Amino acid sequence: MTDFMRWMYDHYIKPNIESQPIDEGEALQIDLLNNVLNPQMQKNLQEVLAIYATQSFRLGVRTGIALDSDLG
Repeated sequence: MTDFMRWMYDHYIKPNIESQPIDEGEALQIDLLNNVLNPQMQKNLQEVLAIYATQSFRLGVRTGIALDSDLG
């Protein structure tokens, strides 16, 4: 992940994701996962989530650009 994409993740993508409401089922799944993983595995999981969230963001931007002429 480039420095720019890491910055985007830390300052835009992650705060946006964390500000979304979650229901009780999602909260339970998150709590169960955090209770099972040791601190190193939690760190590894956060890194993997950062990679996938950043790639998803980039895909969304590319899709928006590609569909601009069709939607505009």
